[in-house]
Amino acid sequence: MSNYVENFILGPIDNNTYLFVDDQVKQAVMIDPAAPSRDIIAYLTKHDLTLTQIWLTHAHFDHIGGVRWFTNQLENDIEVLIHPDALPLWENHGGALDFGFDFDPGPPPNSIVKDGDEISFGENQFTVFHTPGHTPGHVVYYCANQRIAFCGDLIFYHGVGRTDLKGSDQNALITSISEKILTLPDDTILYPGHGKPTTVKEEILHNPFI
Repeated sequence: MSNYVENFILGPIDNNTYLFVDDQVKQAVMIDPAAPSRDIIAYLTKHDLTLTQIWLTHAHFDHIGGVRWFTNQLENDIEVLIHPDALPLWENHGGALDFGFDFDPGPPPNSIVKDGDEISFGENQFTVFHTPGHTPGHVVYYCANQRIAFCGDLIFYHGVGRTDLKGSDQNALITSISEKILTLPDDTILYPGHGKPTTVKEEILHNPFI
């Protein structure tokens, strides 16, 4: 199988940090590096993979905590993607101050993505969906031919993202889920920021929050 998803659970809040791998070209992209991880470095080395990009769903500290570490550890230039509406949260220490501690995420990401943008990776095309609600600059990365979506903290297995945080909006969250997630094919696998993967059909049938 030339394309696959590898998951690493990192950080104090058990975040999912994903690698989407194209084994044919020996490259990988990372989604939401929660914390530094030598296990990920070892995995890349073992499988002879080059990390080319980091995709951020949003800028909460537990989703960006490893960005500076990985870009410093790896010798190649790594493009870091973020929505422009997520930059204020990045500059506000990823919201860490609201939880009683400080955090310096480092220099802001070097690439901006917006709703509807297409990202090429190997033979795959990912579409960026702007999905505000949990945060104003939240996005989802969706690949139609692979039937997968990296959802961050928008939707979980039988759950949805928090809307009691600064910048959150419950109505916007439900609208984002209804318009951008529930309209995808039923068998689309949803890879959330926390917890186990699920599918669109599973959430339509059994998610009590939508």
